[in-house]
Amino acid sequence: MKPLDILVGVIVMVVWGMNFALGKLAMAEFPPMMLIGLRYLLTAILLIPFLKPQGMKFAHIFALSVTLGVLHFAFMFTGLKGTDASLAAIAAQIQVPFAVILAVIFFRERPNKKQILGIAIAFTGVAMLAGAPKTSSSLFDLGLVIIASLLWGLAHIQVKWMGAVNPFVLNAWMATLAAPMILSASLVIEDGHWEALQNAGLAGWGGVVYMAVGVTVFGYGLWYRILQKYDVSQTMPLTILAPLVGAASGIVFLGEHMDAFQLTGAALTIVGVGAVTTGGKTKAKVEAES
Repeated sequence: MKPLDILVGVIVMVVWGMNFALGKLAMAEFPPMMLIGLRYLLTAILLIPFLKPQGMKFAHIFALSVTLGVLHFAFMFTGLKGTDASLAAIAAQIQVPFAVILAVIFFRERPNKKQILGIAIAFTGVAMLAGAPKTSSSLFDLGLVIIASLLWGLAHIQVKWMGAVNPFVLNAWMATLAAPMILSASLVIEDGHWEALQNAGLAGWGGVVYMAVGVTVFGYGLWYRILQKYDVSQTMPLTILAPLVGAASGIVFLGEHMDAFQLTGAALTIVGVGAVTTGGKTKAKVEAES
């Protein structure tokens, strides 16, 4: 990879990794699902020029908006609210092994020995994170993060069914469909919406803008260009930076702590996921932002 592309890839991973800490800060001012709904509302507005048909079946994009746009993020951010950002950033990476396992079920794909070993190591690491003796995180909330990761794996399968699509068109439709659904669910399940809108400050609104502009439009737009230029074996090692940045941001900005047991679990998770992502020989596929 060219040095400039490596630098761009690193910047994108930093932006994505910081999303865990900044999202947790934003949830101090907005309920989790309300935050995601506002994020999607702004994303839909920003991507209006891409809201056009492009050979995608409406049933497919609607199903993806439910799985990824509503359920994945509802579980992820509800779980993140009660979980240390540093732990959630690492545990969420179990989504990669989940995607491989689901590909075996739905597409009869066969992971190689390196990927199978990586899956086992990653699950061992997450089990250690869940069983850590000292943590401010709720086991239930960490479980929600893991369920969200499984839903991301299912969304990965749905994207593969859809075939090659423009990621901006895909995210434009998904945001447009997901925003009203998750905001409606927020109105039913959560409370304090009016107070949140009245009292939200830089952390809340900054989080909305960061997730819509930084994570989706800026981050995914740059990452898509890199995916088009290089093979998966060249780009996937960069993705390991995202959970590392996420864990570090939780420790630095939120004052979180990881003891030796948690650090061991985190290391095993990252090593396992790294083995899974670098073990395959297929080309990188374009997917909806997650």
